[in-house]
Amino acid sequence: MFTNQLRKIFGLFIIVFVTAQFTACENPVTGYGPQPSFLENQQHQPHLNIFGVLRPEQQNGLPQSFVHLEQIISVTAPYPDSSTISDAEVKIFHYQEKENIETVELKYTDFNTRFPKKEYRAANFYPHAGHTYKISCRRAGFPELTGQTTLPAVPQILEPSLKIKANEITFTILRDSQVALYDIYLLSGSLEYAQRVMRPEKGNIQVTLACPQRLSAIGKLIIYAYDLNLSEYNTYNLTIKLNTYKTAYSTVENGYGCFGSLNILEREIVFGVE
Repeated sequence: MFTNQLRKIFGLFIIVFVTAQFTACENPVTGYGPQPSFLENQQHQPHLNIFGVLRPEQQNGLPQSFVHLEQIISVTAPYPDSSTISDAEVKIFHYQEKENIETVELKYTDFNTRFPKKEYRAANFYPHAGHTYKISCRRAGFPELTGQTTLPAVPQILEPSLKIKANEITFTILRDSQVALYDIYLLSGSLEYAQRVMRPEKGNIQVTLACPQRLSAIGKLIIYAYDLNLSEYNTYNLTIKLNTYKTAYSTVENGYGCFGSLNILEREIVFGVE
């Protein structure tokens, strides 16, 4: 009798243990992540996919802003030779105090091979910090893709905070509400050090670049300040988990991708001697 009771207790323990394992742990292959609260049976619809960046600087006498356009493709359709869209109508509308003061049409060009590849570009188009720009991309068979960005100001270093040593530099970047992400590069001879810094919830941005070896006497500090769209795009979590619902990502309307802007600070750094 004692033996039968012990067997029942042991069997119950096994059932509870196995149940706990299935409920407490998730199989990485067959387990389910967050699921939608609705049923969707939407057919594939053609849309444009954009990656466009407005930037104020020029190189070799040409502006560096560009727009890249592609079409999204159904997973059940044959993959075309190229998904790139080269015959769209792409326009930038320049706004100042909510008034459209300029309309710029971009052409699909490499400016006679002065760029390594063709993209949508416009000669003599240099966006201004603090101004808002809207984009319109039209192509037959696709809904009009639209989006907007406000070009950030040149990153500003608070001079009293700049401390330079033989192999370390620390400084503070003045907070800018139009920027949420910075990429910082320190160049010295053939050496390059990089750091990505996100804007904190409050206050200015503190930066320390420590290098494992002594640097040349003179170097260059380059800071890229990304607008809110590019900041989100560069930090978006693209992890794919099986059996987990994930909404489509985009910073534009009636399409996919990102249309954003950036600004750049470049300055010479003279390293101290310890």
